Amino acid sequence: MKKSFTHILVAVDDSDDSKKAFEYALTYAIEQQAELTITTIFEINRLNVYEYLTPETLALHKQKTIAIAENYRKRALSQGVKKVAIVVDEGTPATVILEKVLPAVKPDLLICGSKSKPNQAPFVLGSQAALLAKGASCSVLIIR
Repeated sequence: MKKSFTHILVAVDDSDDSKKAFEYALTYAIEQQAELTITTIFEINRLNVYEYLTPETLALHKQKTIAIAENYRKRALSQGVKKVAIVVDEGTPATVILEKVLPAVKPDLLICGSKSKPNQAPFVLGSQAALLAKGASCSVLIIR
């Protein structure tokens, strides 16, 4: 019996690995006529003190994060996905996705990219992808 997923959550940012994950999620959503939710998490802990304490700079970074999600959403709609939603939040990506996004969205498939550090072996998962695979309440597909 072949299982078809009906609601896909794809975790994205502006990295090449995320772009690959989005392309896979987009193709699958089109083929299976699945609902697609796109999430991107603003990593506030990656900002330096100056950026964090300057309201204009902080707002600019948040707007950039929202724009990333909106661009993916527009692309999905233009390619024929009927139902597309976005979820933007802030914090550590895996933690926010596991604790907030998954319970709220309730997808049956989570797709994400994996970034390995340059000095890691090619079969070692990035830390966020590994945490998602271990902690998710639904099936997880990691794209490299």
